[in-house]
Amino acid sequence: MTNIVSLALAFVVMEGASINLNLTEDLLQDCSSYTDDFWDIYDNHFLLVDHLTIHVLQIDTYKSEVNQYTDNFLEILSWYDYPVALEIEESFLKQSPLDIERSINFRDVYDYVNQPQKLEPIDYDELLQIKRLSSDSLKGYFIIVWDVETLHLFLDENSTLVIPEERATYALQFVFTSPELCDDIRNHIDNILRRFWREYNVVNIVAQTPCCCDTTQVYIHRPFVKIKESWGITQNYSFDDIIDNLRIITNPLDNFNQFPLDVNIFLKEPTAVPQLPKLLKGSPIYKSLSSSKGYAGVDGLILGTLSEYLNFNVNLVGESSRNFFGAQLPNGTYTPGAMKYVVDRKIVYSANGRYLVNYDDSAIEFTVPHTAEENCVVVPKAHKIPIWTSLFRCFNQQGWILITVVCVASTVFWYHIGPTKIVEKVSWTTFSYLFGIPERHKPRVSQFVFLTACMFFNVVILGTIQGSMFKTFTTTTHYPDINTFEELDKSNLLLQSPIWNFIKDDTPLLQNLKKKTIHNSPDGYQQLAVHKNFSLTDSKSSAKFHIKSQYVDDDGYPLFHIVNECFSTFLMAHIVPKGSAFLTVFNNVITKMIESGLTKKWDKDIVDSLVVEKMTSLSRKRKSMRAFSLYDLQGAFYVIFLGYGGSVALFLYEVWSGRCTGDGNT
Repeated sequence: MTNIVSLALAFVVMEGASINLNLTEDLLQDCSSYTDDFWDIYDNHFLLVDHLTIHVLQIDTYKSEVNQYTDNFLEILSWYDYPVALEIEESFLKQSPLDIERSINFRDVYDYVNQPQKLEPIDYDELLQIKRLSSDSLKGYFIIVWDVETLHLFLDENSTLVIPEERATYALQFVFTSPELCDDIRNHIDNILRRFWREYNVVNIVAQTPCCCDTTQVYIHRPFVKIKESWGITQNYSFDDIIDNLRIITNPLDNFNQFPLDVNIFLKEPTAVPQLPKLLKGSPIYKSLSSSKGYAGVDGLILGTLSEYLNFNVNLVGESSRNFFGAQLPNGTYTPGAMKYVVDRKIVYSANGRYLVNYDDSAIEFTVPHTAEENCVVVPKAHKIPIWTSLFRCFNQQGWILITVVCVASTVFWYHIGPTKIVEKVSWTTFSYLFGIPERHKPRVSQFVFLTACMFFNVVILGTIQGSMFKTFTTTTHYPDINTFEELDKSNLLLQSPIWNFIKDDTPLLQNLKKKTIHNSPDGYQQLAVHKNFSLTDSKSSAKFHIKSQYVDDDGYPLFHIVNECFSTFLMAHIVPKGSAFLTVFNNVITKMIESGLTKKWDKDIVDSLVVEKMTSLSRKRKSMRAFSLYDLQGAFYVIFLGYGGSVALFLYEVWSGRCTGDGNT
């Protein structure tokens, strides 16, 4: 045997029974398992295997014959050094022979077609690469059973007993010795190999009848060969053919020959958009999206690249409506969506990225993750600060206090050094000096120094106020946004989110937020833009895209705000049915896309183009110049009305206090 370095045998008999040797040695000597070519072929077939299980499937009718073949098989195996751990299992069929006969009468049989293919010989490294692209399992199963129909019955009763791992390597040994069973044996083997492919997605499998019929023929089913209007062909090869070219008993998953794969992809911006942005329509990179059925975005382009690289046709199955994810309910059932299609095996690939989390289900598997996303909360943007408050926002609280202190101190100082001791005149004069109101006065030297300081104070303060007013008129400002979960909790905003399906509410704060959770809506952003009385969760990149490209006001300012504190970071991946034969080769191609930077480029190109397209549309609608409106000048009117009101109030106070005489003299 080739490539043999050590021996590790562990014989474990499960559900075992005593082995009876009732057949003659002469009959067993005719089995091909006595030849070196037999073991050399299976040594290469189980090239990746480090744990080989010999599984004996028994029925009462042929129990002794199968046991005798198994005993001789193990005896011969002991002559060869296999570098694997061996395990022996024995299972019994619960049905009676009468049930078996009835099943045979109703078993469908396909017409067998053997159409030779020209396959170039390969070396060991190429064989190893083919094996690795079609399997990620290190386990192999050598199934010994009397005939094809018995194996069908075992599959009917408990398929997981026969096929514990779909991507493992299998070899079927039908050990019947009755010549009458050779009639139409090719069709029966074709039937069982098709069933392994169609129902269980097993591609690493060969079959043989070592003791009867063509004992040196090995059968393999090729699912990606098209014959007339159907797909799949079963071929058989002699030992000599296989020894000369080991490629002929492999199923390379590198060219699907335009095989139609059932796939679901739905609208999910910006990762799966049904139309290419206008800015990219002239780019040769995105000139054709037929392979992805017209979908752009990182999910659509990954699907298209898989289709082109592996040469398969995309057959869209299911709805293409927005966010057609589907989810698992607590009772184990599924809501309508892509996940349900995968679990029911209606599709082989869901092309929309989703969080790589534990769904507590053995019916799906994830592809290699292609990106990572933060899940954050989107809240309504804080209200704009009214323009009329611009005067009060020139300085912060500390600044206004210092200005007030300076004014009071200056008034007191001028009271002592000024020309008069009348409080009203002192106050007005100081106010005039500090704020640049003309006042006739010939100061002394000490007064000159003080008034010079007041002049510099006037230049600085009024300049700052004027600059702040200009900034206020030209810049829109908002009140502080919500940026922590604590602030979100205090805001009493409801939370529209399925996030609790993926994270634990293990803190009092998260428990409070969970109590405020409401039913998730597919048009959540639109509802949030209208009602502004709740919040929602989304991936950070998706939220940024929606905000920048759709939910902005006429001036280009966002309608929503992303809370700085996020729930968690999730890896994004696609899903396939459990045990899918395509997972390994899909992962291989997706990994190449990630390592080459294609996924990042696709995402950046699509997102940037859609945002620019939206901003351009807004710019065309917006006037380049516009006059100040009454809204812009409302601050000035508020101040003048405040002055009028204060003057009237003081005037009425003076009349009431008797300080104003009837002839107008004070």
